[in-house]
Amino acid sequence: MVEEIPITQLSKKKLDLQKGIVVVYGAEEYLHKFFLQKLKKEVGNYNLYHGEDVDLDKLVELMGERTLFSGGGRAINVLWQAEKFFSKLRKKQKEKLVRLLQRDISNLLVFSITSDLKKSDWNREPYKTLKGVAKAVFTAKSLNRNQIAALIRKKFQKEGIEVPKEVVEYLLENFTDLVMLKNELEKLITYAADRKALTLEEVKALTFGSRSYTPFDLQRVFFAGDLSESLKIFRHLLEGLTSYEQTALVLQLQGLILSTANKLLLSHERVKNGEKLETFAREIGLYYPFQVAQFKNWLQLWDEKRLVNLLRSLYKLDTDIKLRFLPAVDSFRRFLIEVLG
Repeated sequence: MVEEIPITQLSKKKLDLQKGIVVVYGAEEYLHKFFLQKLKKEVGNYNLYHGEDVDLDKLVELMGERTLFSGGGRAINVLWQAEKFFSKLRKKQKEKLVRLLQRDISNLLVFSITSDLKKSDWNREPYKTLKGVAKAVFTAKSLNRNQIAALIRKKFQKEGIEVPKEVVEYLLENFTDLVMLKNELEKLITYAADRKALTLEEVKALTFGSRSYTPFDLQRVFFAGDLSESLKIFRHLLEGLTSYEQTALVLQLQGLILSTANKLLLSHERVKNGEKLETFAREIGLYYPFQVAQFKNWLQLWDEKRLVNLLRSLYKLDTDIKLRFLPAVDSFRRFLIEVLG
């Protein structure tokens, strides 16, 4: 069994992957994205497939088993969120998969598992065999708060920029997505290049887009179902931002909409069980009467079926930006039109 290699240690190493099975697992999507960028740059272009859309027959195709009539070419295939593929399999299918995994294959197949698997998970099939046959295993485990804080300080120190402790705390609180945090750090470093220092007030000013609108304004009109206003506010939020800042803004908006959609789904369930919104409003961040009234209106506009479709659209948006590397602004604009149009 090969040794696990943290993706955080790959920055100065070159990927040497030819054929066979490679495993990447862990809940930190930023590290998965870093690995895929490195894979594309150092090994070659890859084909991306989603675990929920792949069956056993398709997997055989992705593996590229050597046969008497197979060609000599090699494809690089990535099975994104492979855990969703595994979760669909019944007992007989898992047994068949275990046999398939042990065969010689001609392609390079990356199983990208976006969860922090425990030792007990790896002791169960098909994970046990998957890890046993893998040519390489890379970890993208979630970073804790102290690790992320250390990364922030190291990034600033490398550029010779002094920042007070409250700046690090502010960034930790407001940018929980590492992709978004990376973009914000690059923006702040560019701004402070000639000054070599940043204050908390400067950081707060630089990490917000339009002064006339906020992301919460877009949240309000989006869940009110107003496409025209959503596009208008989105356009204003983009004004004056660099491409890095625009991508960070899109990720922030995506996270805000996802969080709200999850709260709406949870609320539908609790209301169906006889609870009144007012009794658990504070648990979901609604502290004022106007917030509760607004949320009630959204509950009427967004039933459970519509919310599930919204989550699917958010998943597609996330994949388009983080894995297909499509332009974030165009992708988010299409998302608004598809969901609200």
